[in-house]
Amino acid sequence: MNFEDLVRLRHSAVNFIEDEQMTEDDFKNIFELTKLAPSAYNLQFTNYLVITDKEKKERVFELSYRQYKIHTASAVVIVMGNKNSLEVSEAERIYNPMKMLKMMDEVEFNMTMDMIKKYSDGLKKDPHEVDLELYRNAGLHAMLFMLSAKHFGFDTCPMHVHNIEELRKEFNIPNHLQPIMMITIGKSVDKERPRGYRKPVGEFVSFNGY
Repeated sequence: MNFEDLVRLRHSAVNFIEDEQMTEDDFKNIFELTKLAPSAYNLQFTNYLVITDKEKKERVFELSYRQYKIHTASAVVIVMGNKNSLEVSEAERIYNPMKMLKMMDEVEFNMTMDMIKKYSDGLKKDPHEVDLELYRNAGLHAMLFMLSAKHFGFDTCPMHVHNIEELRKEFNIPNHLQPIMMITIGKSVDKERPRGYRKPVGEFVSFNGY
């Protein structure tokens, strides 16, 4: 499937084939592509909680106002922003292998760490800015997850995440992980569902100013 077909065939699924099983290998294949998503300073802010257990998925169903697509989906994926990604120690963990492999020298490594520290310290002055950065980066990651899923034959639907504190307690989600959205995944019942209206390009794109 070429990229144009992939994008055109990806729809938000409203109902899934119930009891369709997905394996850990299915998810590993999807995430091997998803991990190539861009992120600020390559800090890779996005974590995922994949819920395939039927009873646990039903708990998410109850916490999400009983939306039927959660009940029928093969899994529910919680997309989370990782606040610890802003720590310099995390940046060092990501960049140290590049230094060891001579992809960057000591001077470049130190300059990069200094830039990341300034960037991180600037964000931390305002918690709202931290949240915005998590949402920006997780949004990019989540979109690639949905395209990757479609590439491997699975359908998805992005969803609002509800009752976050109850969700934290239910699944022991630590405080440094911020749930941002949910994605239901499986095999859609409606393979030929028409796509909703899309605005013409000229209605939402301008060049060189307004």
